[in-house]
Amino acid sequence: MPLFKPHWISHYNSDLDTNDETDSMEDDAGFDVRASYTRSMPNILMGSSSLGSFPVLREKARSTTSSKRRSASVVTDDEMQVENEDALSHLKVEFQDKIHREYPVQEFVKHVWNFDENDHPDLHLKIESFILRPAAVDMYNDAPNEVSCYPHLAAITDALLTHLFPEPMVRAVQRNIIFVQENSVTGTGEYASFRPDLTWSTLPKRKNRPWDWLLLFAEVKRDNVEKAPNAKKVLQGNVPGPTLKNLKRKRPDSEDDDIEPPPKRRKQVAVSQHEAQTAKYLNEVLSHGIRSFASGFFINDRVMHLWYGDRMGLVKSCAFDWQAEPALMALVFAAIGTANLAQFGISPFLEFSPISTKFESYEGGRIVLPASEVVIEHSQDRPSDDMTFKIDTTRRVWTDWGAIGRGTTIVPLEAIGAAAGRLGAEPLVAKMAWLHAVKAPGYLRHIVDLKCFVTRNMAEMGLPRAFMDIGPAAEDKRDFRLMILRKYEELESVESVDEFKTVFEHVVRAHHWVCATSGILHHDLSTSNIMFYRDTDGHAVGVLCDWDLAERKLSDAEYEEDDHRLFHVDPVPKQDPTVATDPHSTVKKQDNVPQTIEGLDEAILEERPPWPRYRTGTRPFIALEVLLQEEPPFHRYCHDLESLFYVLAYVCAVFDPENHEFGRFRSWEQASFYDIASAKTMFFANGVQYFLSTFDNCHEDYRPLVEEWVMPLWLLFSRAVVERIHIISLITRRDSAARLGREHIVAKCNEEIVLSIAAWRKTITYEAFMGCLGLPPHLSTDPQCPSCDVP
Repeated sequence: MPLFKPHWISHYNSDLDTNDETDSMEDDAGFDVRASYTRSMPNILMGSSSLGSFPVLREKARSTTSSKRRSASVVTDDEMQVENEDALSHLKVEFQDKIHREYPVQEFVKHVWNFDENDHPDLHLKIESFILRPAAVDMYNDAPNEVSCYPHLAAITDALLTHLFPEPMVRAVQRNIIFVQENSVTGTGEYASFRPDLTWSTLPKRKNRPWDWLLLFAEVKRDNVEKAPNAKKVLQGNVPGPTLKNLKRKRPDSEDDDIEPPPKRRKQVAVSQHEAQTAKYLNEVLSHGIRSFASGFFINDRVMHLWYGDRMGLVKSCAFDWQAEPALMALVFAAIGTANLAQFGISPFLEFSPISTKFESYEGGRIVLPASEVVIEHSQDRPSDDMTFKIDTTRRVWTDWGAIGRGTTIVPLEAIGAAAGRLGAEPLVAKMAWLHAVKAPGYLRHIVDLKCFVTRNMAEMGLPRAFMDIGPAAEDKRDFRLMILRKYEELESVESVDEFKTVFEHVVRAHHWVCATSGILHHDLSTSNIMFYRDTDGHAVGVLCDWDLAERKLSDAEYEEDDHRLFHVDPVPKQDPTVATDPHSTVKKQDNVPQTIEGLDEAILEERPPWPRYRTGTRPFIALEVLLQEEPPFHRYCHDLESLFYVLAYVCAVFDPENHEFGRFRSWEQASFYDIASAKTMFFANGVQYFLSTFDNCHEDYRPLVEEWVMPLWLLFSRAVVERIHIISLITRRDSAARLGREHIVAKCNEEIVLSIAAWRKTITYEAFMGCLGLPPHLSTDPQCPSCDVP
């Protein structure tokens, strides 16, 4: 029997009072679905923002420039329609190659909700003997539209739960399906306000129901579908897939036991409207709370599909006709009726003390790290006891938007027990993320105050995907990492322009130090990842956070080869500099091997499989070259510097220091990379007056900074843009000559292109960047470090 008491609520209609006191916690939680790149986290949290492909939704409906989100109670139907249409359009692209379809129903139930009816003899007999009441089915089928079918579907599922769990105490846990017919019920949270038709939760009846506490959702449609074509095959177990025997989920005893499913190539299929609608709710559930995965189901007339989603993709089950095969519907409800929190996707590290029968808040919530798995920073010893942290409910839990990707979640914590003895009483946060399997957290210790961490693979986390034999491919495989870190203040909490300048300078220097000494590039510099703390004298100290996307800087030879590929020029033949000239010598030069800082994990610099080329970063701050190239170039130090320049320009253009919030930089926040690239090209190429118009709404405190810092940097990066345009013109001339057979002109153009690329790459350097800020590149107090002339 579950330890909590979930029930169904219709999110289409409700007669609940919108002024219910239970809604007060949602007063500042609205629906601004701007990308995480335009909104920093609450100031209680340590910074992080995943890449994702976040659309600029609700553009037509929003009139405010504040980053604060309005209460969901003020959402109009027109606004919600705009939001819904934008979300569906985006998700059809986002999930096009991320949905695994036609997964066997019984296997889905076994692996997602960890339910095998053979392990429940009492329920097995009830599942097999369940019969739908003909009168209830007729009323459902005769309902003229979707809304009018809800009460009849409620009666059917209520009868099913009564059949499965007839005992009063048990049945109180399982049932209470409620459909009321007035006033809309809305799922609310950090990003959007959508209306799923049904949700499974322990929440009391009220108008606004936060996504954080929803355990499962259901979407209902009426398209007059007669039946699922493979319903018989599904029930009879004839759909190909893993056998039912010996598929109980277990944690591997060793690495040899870890399941490594072979990647399966799936033919790309366009995402249908119904699939996008269901994926929208999966996406929203995964964008809230402390979760590893989410699940739900979709009913279209008589056809039912089960859905699952995690950070690597979505799974859609085979269709089945729940009227023709009621035993399958009974199997689904038996599974969700007996599932615990972890089987609904809630993090296995989350525990409650005392054990709660409800899942409605984080009161009593704790994050517990097993002693055998914890790695303590600056210590060679494992803790003897589990490390326990109390969730600080005075600060908010934050999860990055989007189902696919890292799914970064920040949980405010307070160390208790043995953890407090080791780490003290300072405010902490847990950062949870699903990172690519080869990532290593070692370099974090040099940028943020990392206390301890735990890493698990998919199987160790009990992630259903690990047992479903559906991949992913090696380059998309992710591991879970939970890090306990010091709590920092967000960038918009700075108290003055001078404090901002101090924080920005610290971050530029820290970023250069890491690149120069460890050969690591950040890849995701944004307003969300620049934070600070105050030292004992109250002075702000800038900190560069969120190194989840960081990668090793490549060698000069690799960058040169990449340029030749990007601009279609043949490299000048020359000897490999790493190979010794003496044929009898086995010694090789090591000029291009990055130096390390003490304690840096050597694994991060080791050889590894080639990565696919992705545009990494947060959209408004991605370098122009990365946006322009159809196949992105290898990431360079100059790309990170350009992102830092965009952060500076962004702050000056839209920061409101009086309310400590960012407004909108709409031209840099568009959904299309091409549109953002066009806007940034005009920003550089349209002259000084156009440049200055970007800062028309700049706060008066920050106007001097536009002249002092932003304009000199704008001139520097504009020169780089002009030099790149010159290279493109040379390429155009060369290609024209090639078509006319003028080989001598082709050869001359190629020589000029190679020289121009080399000069262009030397334009943006750390020394030039700091010169534009009027700051010395190196301070007398700096420890010596090698130069970072890595354009």
